[in-house]
Amino acid sequence: MFDSIHNADGISLINTGAALGTAFAVIGASIGFKLQWGPIYWGLIGTAAGFLLGFLIDLAYYKIIKKQHRLLRGKNSEVILIVECEKDQCDTVESILWHHLALGIARVKNEL
Repeated sequence: MFDSIHNADGISLINTGAALGTAFAVIGASIGFKLQWGPIYWGLIGTAAGFLLGFLIDLAYYKIIKKQHRLLRGKNSEVILIVECEKDQCDTVESILWHHLALGIARVKNEL
């Protein structure tokens, strides 16, 4: 959720929440003059509701939408995996690797 000095991915889930919290606070305080609890309570309720809404929007956006884009664009770390298996298992291993978005697969025939 938060970037630290040791682990920063450039994604902040607070920005949209802060902007929507501010906007909802102004709207809540403005409407609060006409409501029973008054502008301060409705401003605080608007702040909490706006921040929560913005946080949930960012969380859904980065966890669902951007995750698929990151996987397809290749922004993952590159790993070379060597699998030694029997000949009858090669097709199964290859299909599993393709299913998990492998960038490339090669077969080496060992004839010893």
